[in-house]
Amino acid sequence: MFRLFLTLIILLSAFSAFAAERVVILAPAAADIFYRLGAGGRVVGVTKTVTEFPDAVKVGTHIRPNAEIIRSLRPDLIITGSADEYYADAVKAITGASVYKYDPLSLEEILTAAAEIGEITGRQTEAAALTAELKARLASVKPLKSKPKVIYEVSQLPYTVAGRGNIVTAVITAAGGEMAADADGKLVKLSLEKAVALRPDVYIWQTGPMNRNPAEPWKRPEFTKMKTKWIHADETKYSRANTGSFDAVLELNSALRKLYE
Repeated sequence: MFRLFLTLIILLSAFSAFAAERVVILAPAAADIFYRLGAGGRVVGVTKTVTEFPDAVKVGTHIRPNAEIIRSLRPDLIITGSADEYYADAVKAITGASVYKYDPLSLEEILTAAAEIGEITGRQTEAAALTAELKARLASVKPLKSKPKVIYEVSQLPYTVAGRGNIVTAVITAAGGEMAADADGKLVKLSLEKAVALRPDVYIWQTGPMNRNPAEPWKRPEFTKMKTKWIHADETKYSRANTGSFDAVLELNSALRKLYE
Protein backbone atom coordinates (compact mmCIF):
# COMPACT_ATOMS: atom_id res chain seq x y z
CA MET A 1 0.00 0.00 0.00
CA PHE A 2 2.84 2.39 0.74
CA ARG A 3 4.22 1.79 -2.75
CA LEU A 4 0.82 2.68 -4.24
CA PHE A 5 0.42 5.75 -2.07
CA LEU A 6 3.90 7.03 -2.84
CA THR A 7 3.44 6.45 -6.58
CA LEU A 8 0.14 8.32 -6.56
CA ILE A 9 1.58 11.29 -4.67
CA ILE A 10 4.54 11.57 -7.04
CA LEU A 11 2.31 11.20 -10.07
CA LEU A 12 -0.23 13.81 -9.06
CA SER A 13 2.53 16.24 -8.11
CA ALA A 14 4.27 15.81 -11.45
CA PHE A 15 1.14 15.88 -13.63
CA SER A 16 -1.23 18.11 -11.66
CA ALA A 17 -1.26 20.73 -14.43
CA PHE A 18 -0.46 18.35 -17.27
CA ALA A 19 -2.59 16.41 -19.73
CA ALA A 20 -0.53 14.23 -22.04
CA GLU A 21 -1.20 14.87 -25.72
CA ARG A 22 1.58 12.86 -27.39
CA VAL A 23 2.35 9.54 -25.72
CA VAL A 24 4.94 6.89 -26.51
CA ILE A 25 4.24 3.51 -24.90
CA LEU A 26 7.32 1.40 -24.16
CA ALA A 27 5.48 -0.91 -21.75
CA PRO A 28 3.32 -3.13 -23.99
CA ALA A 29 0.91 -4.09 -21.21
CA ALA A 30 -0.04 -0.44 -20.68
CA ALA A 31 -1.45 -0.14 -24.22
CA ASP A 32 -4.56 -2.02 -23.12
CA ILE A 33 -5.30 0.62 -20.47
CA PHE A 34 -5.01 3.48 -22.98
CA TYR A 35 -7.26 1.58 -25.38
CA ARG A 36 -9.90 0.90 -22.75
CA LEU A 37 -9.88 4.55 -21.68
CA GLY A 38 -10.40 5.74 -25.25
CA ALA A 39 -7.08 7.58 -25.17
CA GLY A 40 -5.70 6.04 -28.35
CA GLY A 41 -5.73 9.37 -30.16
CA ARG A 42 -2.93 10.52 -27.87
CA VAL A 43 -0.67 7.53 -28.59
CA VAL A 44 1.91 8.40 -31.27
CA GLY A 45 4.46 5.63 -30.70
CA VAL A 46 4.42 2.02 -29.50
CA THR A 47 6.72 -0.98 -29.35
CA LYS A 48 6.65 -3.69 -32.01
CA THR A 49 4.38 -6.09 -30.13
CA VAL A 50 1.59 -3.58 -29.46
CA THR A 51 -1.41 -4.16 -31.73
CA GLU A 52 -4.02 -1.83 -30.22
CA PHE A 53 -2.93 1.26 -32.16
CA PRO A 54 -2.08 0.39 -35.79
CA ASP A 55 -1.56 4.03 -36.76
CA ALA A 56 1.08 4.63 -34.11
CA VAL A 57 4.74 4.57 -35.17
CA LYS A 58 6.75 1.49 -34.16
CA VAL A 59 9.69 2.56 -32.02
CA GLY A 60 11.52 -0.74 -31.51
CA THR A 61 11.17 -3.08 -28.56
CA HIS A 62 10.59 -2.27 -24.92
CA ILE A 63 14.16 -3.37 -24.20
CA ARG A 64 15.77 -1.56 -27.14
CA PRO A 65 13.65 1.40 -28.20
CA ASN A 66 14.92 3.66 -30.99
CA ALA A 67 15.59 6.97 -29.27
CA GLU A 68 15.85 8.93 -32.53
CA ILE A 69 12.45 7.74 -33.75
CA ILE A 70 10.97 8.61 -30.37
CA ARG A 71 12.51 12.08 -30.46
CA SER A 72 11.04 12.66 -33.93
CA LEU A 73 7.57 11.98 -32.50
CA ARG A 74 7.96 14.88 -29.99
CA PRO A 75 6.30 13.05 -27.08
CA ASP A 76 5.33 14.80 -23.88
CA LEU A 77 4.90 11.51 -22.01
CA ILE A 78 6.72 8.17 -22.16
CA ILE A 79 5.24 5.07 -20.55
CA THR A 80 7.93 2.65 -19.37
CA GLY A 81 7.90 -0.75 -17.70
CA SER A 82 10.21 -2.66 -15.39
CA ALA A 83 12.66 -3.76 -18.10
CA ASP A 84 13.41 -0.46 -19.80
CA GLU A 85 14.31 2.02 -17.08
CA TYR A 86 17.83 2.61 -18.41
CA TYR A 87 16.59 3.34 -21.90
CA ALA A 88 13.76 5.50 -20.54
CA ASP A 89 16.31 7.76 -18.86
CA ALA A 90 18.26 8.04 -22.10
CA VAL A 91 15.14 8.82 -24.12
CA LYS A 92 13.94 11.31 -21.53
CA ALA A 93 17.28 13.09 -21.75
CA ILE A 94 16.94 13.75 -25.48
CA THR A 95 13.18 14.37 -25.64
CA GLY A 96 12.46 16.22 -22.40
CA ALA A 97 9.28 14.14 -22.02
CA SER A 98 7.83 13.16 -18.67
CA VAL A 99 8.05 9.47 -17.73
CA TYR A 100 5.42 7.29 -16.09
CA LYS A 101 6.44 3.81 -14.93
CA TYR A 102 3.78 1.17 -15.55
CA ASP A 103 4.65 -1.96 -13.58
CA PRO A 104 1.67 -3.27 -11.59
CA LEU A 105 2.45 -6.26 -9.40
CA SER A 106 -1.11 -6.92 -8.25
CA LEU A 107 -4.71 -6.47 -9.36
CA GLU A 108 -5.04 -3.54 -6.98
CA GLU A 109 -2.08 -1.85 -8.62
CA ILE A 110 -3.66 -2.31 -12.07
CA LEU A 111 -6.72 -0.45 -10.79
CA THR A 112 -4.49 2.28 -9.38
CA ALA A 113 -2.56 2.58 -12.65
CA ALA A 114 -5.80 2.86 -14.63
CA ALA A 115 -6.92 5.72 -12.38
CA GLU A 116 -3.54 7.43 -12.68
CA ILE A 117 -3.44 7.14 -16.46
CA GLY A 118 -6.97 8.48 -16.57
CA GLU A 119 -5.76 11.46 -14.55
CA ILE A 120 -2.81 12.27 -16.81
CA THR A 121 -4.77 11.83 -20.06
CA GLY A 122 -7.88 13.72 -18.97
CA ARG A 123 -9.96 10.53 -18.97
CA GLN A 124 -10.96 10.53 -15.31
CA THR A 125 -14.60 9.65 -15.99
CA GLU A 126 -13.65 6.76 -18.26
CA ALA A 127 -11.10 5.54 -15.71
CA ALA A 128 -13.69 5.55 -12.92
CA ALA A 129 -16.06 3.51 -15.09
CA LEU A 130 -13.31 1.07 -16.03
CA THR A 131 -12.14 0.47 -12.46
CA ALA A 132 -15.75 -0.03 -11.34
CA GLU A 133 -16.23 -2.60 -14.10
CA LEU A 134 -13.07 -4.48 -13.15
CA LYS A 135 -14.01 -4.52 -9.47
CA ALA A 136 -17.41 -5.93 -10.39
CA ARG A 137 -15.71 -8.75 -12.29
CA LEU A 138 -13.69 -9.68 -9.22
CA ALA A 139 -16.82 -9.64 -7.11
CA SER A 140 -18.31 -12.32 -9.37
CA VAL A 141 -15.54 -14.83 -8.59
CA LYS A 142 -16.97 -17.89 -6.86
CA PRO A 143 -14.99 -19.31 -3.93
CA LEU A 144 -13.55 -22.82 -4.05
CA LYS A 145 -13.96 -25.39 -1.29
CA SER A 146 -10.16 -25.74 -1.05
CA LYS A 147 -7.11 -23.99 -2.49
CA PRO A 148 -5.27 -26.07 -5.09
CA LYS A 149 -1.48 -25.66 -5.25
CA VAL A 150 -0.46 -24.33 -8.64
CA ILE A 151 2.73 -24.20 -10.70
CA TYR A 152 2.70 -21.71 -13.56
CA GLU A 153 5.20 -22.45 -16.32
CA VAL A 154 6.52 -19.30 -17.98
CA SER A 155 8.89 -21.11 -20.36
CA GLN A 156 9.93 -24.69 -21.00
CA LEU A 157 13.46 -23.81 -22.15
CA PRO A 158 15.03 -22.57 -20.01
CA TYR A 159 12.60 -24.01 -17.50
CA THR A 160 11.13 -21.02 -15.68
CA VAL A 161 8.10 -20.63 -13.46
CA ALA A 162 6.29 -17.64 -12.03
CA GLY A 163 7.33 -16.36 -8.61
CA ARG A 164 5.47 -14.30 -6.04
CA GLY A 165 6.38 -11.06 -7.81
CA ASN A 166 4.63 -12.09 -11.02
CA ILE A 167 1.17 -10.81 -11.90
CA VAL A 168 0.05 -14.40 -12.53
CA THR A 169 0.42 -15.04 -8.79
CA ALA A 170 -2.21 -12.36 -8.18
CA VAL A 171 -4.42 -13.95 -10.86
CA ILE A 172 -4.07 -17.44 -9.37
CA THR A 173 -4.71 -16.21 -5.82
CA ALA A 174 -7.80 -14.23 -6.84
CA ALA A 175 -9.10 -17.26 -8.76
CA GLY A 176 -8.89 -19.39 -5.61
CA GLY A 177 -5.53 -21.13 -5.90
CA GLU A 178 -2.13 -20.70 -4.28
CA MET A 179 1.38 -20.84 -5.70
CA ALA A 180 3.28 -24.06 -5.05
CA ALA A 181 6.62 -22.40 -5.85
CA ASP A 182 7.17 -20.18 -2.81
CA ALA A 183 9.88 -17.97 -4.31
CA ASP A 184 10.38 -14.25 -4.70
CA GLY A 185 10.82 -12.50 -8.03
CA LYS A 186 8.80 -12.47 -11.22
CA LEU A 187 10.67 -15.31 -12.92
CA VAL A 188 12.14 -18.27 -11.03
CA LYS A 189 14.55 -20.87 -12.42
CA LEU A 190 13.40 -24.18 -11.00
CA SER A 191 14.81 -27.65 -11.50
CA LEU A 192 12.44 -30.15 -13.05
CA GLU A 193 12.99 -32.41 -10.04
CA LYS A 194 11.93 -29.61 -7.71
CA ALA A 195 8.80 -28.97 -9.76
CA VAL A 196 7.80 -32.63 -9.45
CA ALA A 197 8.64 -32.67 -5.73
CA LEU A 198 6.29 -29.74 -5.12
CA ARG A 199 3.42 -32.05 -6.09
CA PRO A 200 1.18 -29.32 -7.53
CA ASP A 201 -2.54 -29.97 -7.75
CA VAL A 202 -2.66 -27.90 -10.94
CA TYR A 203 0.03 -27.27 -13.54
CA ILE A 204 -0.56 -24.28 -15.84
CA TRP A 205 1.61 -23.78 -18.88
CA GLN A 206 1.44 -20.76 -21.11
CA THR A 207 2.07 -20.28 -24.80
CA GLY A 208 3.10 -16.99 -26.31
CA PRO A 209 6.24 -14.94 -27.01
CA MET A 210 8.05 -16.35 -23.95
CA ASN A 211 7.01 -19.96 -24.58
CA ARG A 212 6.37 -20.28 -28.29
CA ASN A 213 6.32 -24.01 -28.98
CA PRO A 214 6.37 -25.92 -25.69
CA ALA A 215 5.78 -29.64 -25.61
CA GLU A 216 2.60 -30.56 -23.82
CA PRO A 217 3.88 -31.00 -20.26
CA TRP A 218 2.23 -34.36 -19.59
CA LYS A 219 4.15 -35.78 -22.56
CA ARG A 220 7.55 -34.75 -21.20
CA PRO A 221 9.57 -37.61 -19.69
CA GLU A 222 10.20 -35.68 -16.47
CA PHE A 223 6.49 -35.13 -15.82
CA THR A 224 4.90 -38.41 -16.90
CA LYS A 225 4.43 -39.53 -13.31
CA MET A 226 3.28 -36.14 -12.03
CA LYS A 227 -0.24 -36.50 -10.63
CA THR A 228 -1.75 -33.14 -11.43
CA LYS A 229 -4.42 -31.34 -13.43
CA TRP A 230 -3.26 -29.55 -16.57
CA ILE A 231 -4.48 -26.12 -17.72
CA HIS A 232 -3.30 -24.20 -20.75
CA ALA A 233 -3.01 -20.39 -20.59
CA ASP A 234 -2.65 -17.60 -23.14
CA GLU A 235 0.45 -15.61 -22.19
CA THR A 236 -0.96 -12.32 -23.47
CA LYS A 237 -3.88 -12.65 -21.06
CA TYR A 238 -2.19 -14.11 -17.99
CA SER A 239 1.29 -12.56 -18.01
CA ARG A 240 0.47 -8.97 -18.96
CA ALA A 241 -0.73 -6.84 -16.08
CA ASN A 242 -3.76 -5.00 -17.46
CA THR A 243 -7.52 -5.47 -17.81
CA GLY A 244 -6.88 -8.91 -19.32
CA SER A 245 -5.69 -10.02 -15.89
CA PHE A 246 -9.27 -9.72 -14.61
CA ASP A 247 -10.51 -11.82 -17.53
CA ALA A 248 -7.85 -14.38 -16.61
CA VAL A 249 -9.10 -14.51 -13.01
CA LEU A 250 -12.63 -15.33 -14.12
CA GLU A 251 -11.43 -17.84 -16.71
CA LEU A 252 -9.19 -19.64 -14.22
CA ASN A 253 -11.79 -19.58 -11.47
CA SER A 254 -14.22 -21.28 -13.83
CA ALA A 255 -11.63 -23.87 -14.87
CA LEU A 256 -10.74 -24.67 -11.25
CA ARG A 257 -14.36 -25.05 -10.25
CA LYS A 258 -14.91 -27.52 -13.08
CA LEU A 259 -11.92 -29.53 -11.88
CA TYR A 260 -12.73 -29.57 -8.19
CA GLU A 261 -16.48 -29.18 -7.77
